[in-house]
Amino acid sequence: MVEQKTEDAGFSSIEYVQRVTTFLEEVSGWCIEHGLTVDRDAVKLNEERMAQYDAPSLYISKDGVSVARILPVGSKIIGARGRVDLIGRVTRHAFLFYVGKGSAFSTQTTVDGKTVTSSSTRMISGVDADGWYWIEAKVRRPKLVEESLFLDLLTDVSDYEF
Repeated sequence: MVEQKTEDAGFSSIEYVQRVTTFLEEVSGWCIEHGLTVDRDAVKLNEERMAQYDAPSLYISKDGVSVARILPVGSKIIGARGRVDLIGRVTRHAFLFYVGKGSAFSTQTTVDGKTVTSSSTRMISGVDADGWYWIEAKVRRPKLVEESLFLDLLTDVSDYEF
């Protein structure tokens, strides 16, 4: 794979690919510990105003039967610095990468050309550190993806008990 740096508004495909690679290495370890087989592959991504690039993907199976796959979606996601999807035969879950405490929006009040008040509000609360998060749909609460949550979500997408 030939890496080329493509940037747009502070986003880099190289950073995204590195984040995905690190995440898939962690997920691979969890899967192997639970008797699953993992196979790595790559997909080509075409994002607006960026050169096409390859990003890693992961196929998860048990005894030769496909359980799920993790596919990269892209680095340019509103409010996040990347997305990968966990896809099974039943459903799918999106994981978003947040940096720091997540994205924020700012407002300013200007009177006679001078800023009178300024405030910044986080777009989503519950993001406390860099990492891949899954957002629980019913209450919109982000949860850092760790082993037990990943296995629960893998069960949900595949209907396979671990």
